[in-house]
Amino acid sequence: MGIQEETGNCGFRDTADYEKSEEIAISDGKKVLQRATWLFNRSVDKAKGFFAELKETPINKDYYSVHCVDGVGTKLFFSAWGNDFSKSMIDGVAMNANDMAPLLRAYPSEISVYIACQTGVEEKHMGEIMNGLVDAAEDIRYEKAPYDMNVGKIETASLDEMISLGVTGKGADYGIVMNGFIKKEETPNLDPKPGDFIVGVSSTGMHSNGYTGARHKLLIPGVEPREEWKSQYTGKFQLDDKPEILQGKTVREAMQEPTALYLREANIIGDAFDSLDIYGINITGNGLHNFNRVGKGVVFNITDPLEPLPIHNLLMQESRWDVKTSFTKQNNGMGFAYIVRGQDRAELLTKIINNEGKNKAKIIGLVGVNPTGEEPITILHKNAYDNKVHQFVGYNG
Repeated sequence: MGIQEETGNCGFRDTADYEKSEEIAISDGKKVLQRATWLFNRSVDKAKGFFAELKETPINKDYYSVHCVDGVGTKLFFSAWGNDFSKSMIDGVAMNANDMAPLLRAYPSEISVYIACQTGVEEKHMGEIMNGLVDAAEDIRYEKAPYDMNVGKIETASLDEMISLGVTGKGADYGIVMNGFIKKEETPNLDPKPGDFIVGVSSTGMHSNGYTGARHKLLIPGVEPREEWKSQYTGKFQLDDKPEILQGKTVREAMQEPTALYLREANIIGDAFDSLDIYGINITGNGLHNFNRVGKGVVFNITDPLEPLPIHNLLMQESRWDVKTSFTKQNNGMGFAYIVRGQDRAELLTKIINNEGKNKAKIIGLVGVNPTGEEPITILHKNAYDNKVHQFVGYNG
């Protein structure tokens, strides 16, 4: 989510570096939390910096507890603008489930939801929101899981004075927590080695990432009802426009496409292999930098990436971002990936996903040796936008 700074007049100034703002917030928060180090005395070091937090459980020593938390971000504007709240909770569940999916054999046990909203949402749209929750829950439900996910707690708060998406009575924001468990003996090693294969899995669209910049680059000022924010919008499209590049979809439809859910697919992969040298990567938030969350002395070479979707091509065309910026802010057609030890396993994994028919997968590259040091690096050797090689160093999460 973006951060805006007030100016001396009635408007706002866009800081334009949302990732940097988030990095500052995380750094400041971690410094304060060091006052109470006992809050982290059950944390599992091997998953430090990974997508989900692992904790030693005080009750069952054979399991780690798994913890995810996220929201939907500014994609929520499209719910208010289109008067359609049926998809937003799918995104909220996906943002958590897709952070659990990289562990492969982790199963969610509870999901809790906090909905801060205006009364118009409570009175007219809660059924849509809960339908989205059930749709997503059914999508990630795995018939071989040792237990079903339960709703832990759902809480709503009427915050008419505080929450706004610019449309009277339609303001809402979600906070979602997903907890689960994984057997210690089934936890991936999270230790990529040179020679490992990289398998990419298709996305459904922009997912729930980079929407502040995308809205501002694609949409005209008229979509924004609040005068103080109109100046942020520099695009040329209205919500119902159908640019040819979107192949029949409106801009709103393409941008509101729900995030793909990868958790059930990952559970299937976990059951199909006895290897702990397979793990997943959720490509959202910092884009290709996500490969660098684990590993030492390796480089993730992406030589045959998946093709960007029409909405990504439109955004690249209109934003005039360079390729590195685009692959940091967007998934560009690849919403998930796997690191796999052994070609036979990589080919079988790809076949399993493609046979499921929900997503498309293919081998997109190999893990190599990083000659410059221990810090992992991702290198994009080929892409749909230029013929240059692009390096993505580190991860600030």
